[in-house]
Amino acid sequence: MSTHIRLEEYTTLGDFIEKSYSRDLDLFVVRYPKLGKTYRDNFLAKLAEVKTLEGTLFLTEEQKETTLQLYSVAYYLGDEFNFINSYLKELNLDTKAVTALKNDLANDNIEGAVLKMENVKQFLTQHQHLLVEEGMRPTFPAELDDAKGKLEQLNLTQNDFMNRLKLLTKTNKDVYKELYGFITKIANAGKLVFKDDVKKDEYVIKKVVSRMRSHYGGEKK
Repeated sequence: MSTHIRLEEYTTLGDFIEKSYSRDLDLFVVRYPKLGKTYRDNFLAKLAEVKTLEGTLFLTEEQKETTLQLYSVAYYLGDEFNFINSYLKELNLDTKAVTALKNDLANDNIEGAVLKMENVKQFLTQHQHLLVEEGMRPTFPAELDDAKGKLEQLNLTQNDFMNRLKLLTKTNKDVYKELYGFITKIANAGKLVFKDDVKKDEYVIKKVVSRMRSHYGGEKK
């Protein structure tokens, strides 16, 4: 399954990849001489260009962090619901409601997830005793209230940002595409250069995105 990366995450992803790439530049050029300093400079220039474009949205770094932190709630819940579904299956209970909510979170359908949250909470509360015996935290149903509030905030933030982002990307689609081209070329080369090294994970985009979201989701409370 491919990783869904939102446009507003491109520059953050670029920053993460750039840090590893710049550190490993001397090793890159051994196998990929065209990915040397000139290529890095062009990559940095494109990254700066996109950041400048996003700056026209008056999107502050604080707003970016807030968005990423709130998205981390959605990814955290998605992981938790995987466990909940396994407990429900063990108990021969219906998994449809939890699965539908989990899918909304995975597809960034925050509005749909918020609408389903209360029903899932009631369902889990109804079967709480059995689910706790399987491994669910006793506090998990109550935690969904806090998560719902955060997701509602995310939905408002997301809608406001996406309305402005659509206007921006409509006329600058190629610039985002070019930036992602730099990112994927570096990442694909890095996976080969470091195929037998722990550094490889720093060039696997799916893992970088996961680390990136965890970083912004867990660093500040």
